[in-house]
Amino acid sequence: MSVVVGLGAAPALAAPSAGERRSLSYVALGDSRAASPTTLTQFQGCSRSETAYPNLLAKTIAATSFRTVACVGARGENITTAPQLRFDGFHPPQIEAVRPDTDLITISIGANDANWGNLSRWCIAPIQGMDSRCRTNPFYVTGINDGLRALEASVDSSLEAVRKRAPKAVIAVIGQGGYFGDRGCYPANPASDADIRFIRNGFLARYNTILEKVSGRHGAVFVDIQNRVVGHDACSGDKWFEGFVPTSIYLGFHQNLKGNEAMARLIAEALPEDLGTSR
Repeated sequence: MSVVVGLGAAPALAAPSAGERRSLSYVALGDSRAASPTTLTQFQGCSRSETAYPNLLAKTIAATSFRTVACVGARGENITTAPQLRFDGFHPPQIEAVRPDTDLITISIGANDANWGNLSRWCIAPIQGMDSRCRTNPFYVTGINDGLRALEASVDSSLEAVRKRAPKAVIAVIGQGGYFGDRGCYPANPASDADIRFIRNGFLARYNTILEKVSGRHGAVFVDIQNRVVGHDACSGDKWFEGFVPTSIYLGFHQNLKGNEAMARLIAEALPEDLGTSR
């Protein structure tokens, strides 16, 4: 089942009757989207911050057991089979944190497989007002197509492995985006309006379509982010996401504190109301 949700106050999960309540175990997997690195944490192991959306979500849903193994730079293979080398040594495949009785698993993966950050930089204009016209660059367009094929394969293999390890868990796949609106701005997102719209519609929209499709294939919940945070991109006066040049402690092309809070609310809204009760 694939679910797309809107943004609003996170509803309380259905209160179970006495005797029904059990432990609610939550494991967060993924890359920097889930780690939410800051200038204070970027050189510490996997660069996870305490204000990342998984940490906030764990509090929102009153998880009795929570573990995040999200790691900056993670690819799909680091979810499933390959250890990941970071500043403090090798980290085992993230799936090892998942138990057969885990109740909830969130996954943010695929960005590094798709090379989306580097691809988006093709559109950056070094001079204000310049149009890099990445939207018409055949190398850029080819890179997008290749990246999206890699994305689908990565997410598919990750979800297959996680579903096999925790067949009864609720798995939520977290959508990409939020950084780009319908215009560029200097220096946060220094690209032409036309190129910004192309990144959003020609790349990220296709990216999220793939995430939603693969989520449905594996019975996971897809949580739309891009289309539910309109008006809070990096060029907004009330931004929840940093652009190419950040203005907060959160790194570029990542969500800031408001973004993490919004993402936690969106995910909470998508979860079954009986999560954490005997079924």
